Amino acid sequence: MKAPSRLFPLTFALLAVGAFAASAAASAPEPAAQQRDAQEQRQETPPQQADAPPANDAAAPTPRPFEELDANGDGNIGKDEAAVDPALTQAFGTLDQDADGKLAPAEYAAYKPAGNGR
Repeated sequence: MKAPSRLFPLTFALLAVGAFAASAAASAPEPAAQQRDAQEQRQETPPQQADAPPANDAAAPTPRPFEELDANGDGNIGKDEAAVDPALTQAFGTLDQDADGKLAPAEYAAYKPAGNGR
């Protein structure tokens, strides 16, 4: 009866290895399940647009280009030309440092619109 006592540790070791392998296989997700999970995650996350402005830029609109406002091309922005931008019209008197009734490029460079005048 000594032969069965030598087989017991070997049998026990094989059973333990088999049980470990079975539990590892049961807990590991299948490749198809992993792909499905990854696809669901991509669908839940909206794509980021590279050229979309950050949310805080909406509060600080950029002024129109000087050349766009200088409709007659004389190198200055007159009150009539500024009228297309209500915020600029409001700030015109403050920006016109030399009180000549027109904004030179240097005077317009100080313009920071408070609201979206477009």
